[in-house]
Amino acid sequence: MSQSDLIACALLLLGALWTTAHLWRHVTGRVLASNRGDHTLFEWMLAHGALLVTHPENPFFTHKMNVPDGVNLMANTAALGLTIPLVPVTLLWGPVVSFAVLLTLSLWLTGLAWYYVFSRHLVASRFAAFVGALLCGFAPAMVAHASGQPNLVAQFAIPFMLLATLRLAGRPVWRGVLLGLLVTYQAFVNEEILFLAGLAIGAFVLLYALFDRQRARREARRFGAGLGVAALTAAVLLAYPVYWQFLGPRAYHGLPFPPGSYTLDLVAYVTYARESIGGRVAAPALGPSPNEDNASFGWPLIALGAAAAVYLWRRNPLVRAGTVTALIFAALSLGPTIRVGGHRVGVPGPFTLFLHVPLVDLTVPGRYAFVVIVVLGALLALGIQRVLDLTAASRRTRRHWAPLLLIVLLGALIPVLPTPIPTADRAPVPAFITSGQWRGYVPAGRTVVSVPLPAYRVPDPILWQATAGLDYQIPRGYFLGPTSATDQSARFGAPPRPTATKLYAVYVLPYEPRPYAGGDTPLGSTVRPRDAQAARTRALTVSAADRRAALADLRYWRAAIVILPPTRNETLLRQTTSALLGFQPTRVNGVWLWDVRKIVD
Repeated sequence: MSQSDLIACALLLLGALWTTAHLWRHVTGRVLASNRGDHTLFEWMLAHGALLVTHPENPFFTHKMNVPDGVNLMANTAALGLTIPLVPVTLLWGPVVSFAVLLTLSLWLTGLAWYYVFSRHLVASRFAAFVGALLCGFAPAMVAHASGQPNLVAQFAIPFMLLATLRLAGRPVWRGVLLGLLVTYQAFVNEEILFLAGLAIGAFVLLYALFDRQRARREARRFGAGLGVAALTAAVLLAYPVYWQFLGPRAYHGLPFPPGSYTLDLVAYVTYARESIGGRVAAPALGPSPNEDNASFGWPLIALGAAAAVYLWRRNPLVRAGTVTALIFAALSLGPTIRVGGHRVGVPGPFTLFLHVPLVDLTVPGRYAFVVIVVLGALLALGIQRVLDLTAASRRTRRHWAPLLLIVLLGALIPVLPTPIPTADRAPVPAFITSGQWRGYVPAGRTVVSVPLPAYRVPDPILWQATAGLDYQIPRGYFLGPTSATDQSARFGAPPRPTATKLYAVYVLPYEPRPYAGGDTPLGSTVRPRDAQAARTRALTVSAADRRAALADLRYWRAAIVILPPTRNETLLRQTTSALLGFQPTRVNGVWLWDVRKIVD
């Protein structure tokens, strides 16, 4: 490893630490502001990974959450390829610190992997390779998904998958096995990224064969053999996990939102992301959320990439294949209906052709822009290398061109660079949980019911369980599962139950003017009914039917205790819960506690 490699490695690490700086500032008391639910879910998954090592059980299914039905983890974001390697960190410092480590490593290792591939197999200049890797590791889409979705950011296996595929013909058996192992590993990190990478690599290889027919004819047989070995290796290793995912208990079909949702606006490609330096000046909200800013390269960077593609088009078939691949995936990222500047233009996008194709219908169209990031990074590296080659022969030319190149690069890259991911305060885990005092109330096979019950917008009870090492069980939670016992279409969280719905309705008073996607919508499809006062009265009124439903729900959840920590609308929640259960709680180590074992039994 050269000095340039060490510098690049250090700079990429600094970039990862800068991007996660707000989280590291007070790691135990902060949560990612724009995606609390996913942040907390991955802390739970890290705790689950540690549990698999200390108390081995089925890694693809759990009854720790959503009692009594459980959760199909293979059909969710279990990310075993990330959580298992971090078990030592989780056991030593807990899932909260482990999540911060995971997020930082995901950004750093992805940039580092692209730097290695670019510097060893694409360009000779370490500077050119670093610039390309910097974009691949810290592009706006990477930072957007770093707000709670490290499994989408951890793409460090993808560069080696691409490299192994392109070199299959050299040693088809060995590299076929290696490619199969990389595919298997990526499946345990994130299957959507694996699917998109497979589509992109396949398209790139076919286009490259078209642009370089002579080489394609020469290597086709050995390449096909290597691809067969890779497919066989991955199929053997993934057959059982994939069976659990699609045919196991609590499997589901589709996504909990319509196919083709979360698309990109065409203008989003030339604007700046909300969490970038350029976006701090002016970032039009063209995407559905900051977590889906999947393009946002700005027009200078797009222009620079286009100039590199045009200049290198005739010289390198890799450039031609890569550019066309990027254009195809950019078009797919626009979704079924193309929008320009927030307005539908009435022109169907190419994604319409694949809207109901199996597996494609499980992907988010906007994320197809991940492929554009890689191609743009490679074009930058190749373009810089070409300029350096042209200026190497003449000191005078170098004196004139080097400053211009630096100015152009800085002007294109600086606005795209990330700002630290925003965080917000997080309530501490109740001392009743951290002290282990709950153990005196919860026998084996019984659950801790929190008020309100855990869901996407109420993720803290999931963190409490993770902090306790998943030593107790909880009902409901945040996950993907079937809509009902007879309907396997996907939904967020467990199917509604009366008590969970009522307690959430009290929790959100006064009602907020936005849809709720967590599964326990209190009244209809929005959280602001037309008659807010009537809704308030309805939420706080407890009838005999409500009490009977509460008892049935507690028995269904196998509840031992019901706890209420300091939270929003705490007094109203305490009064409503007491009315539902028929007795008052006691104050135990910072929480209100209802011991319901007698009434449940």
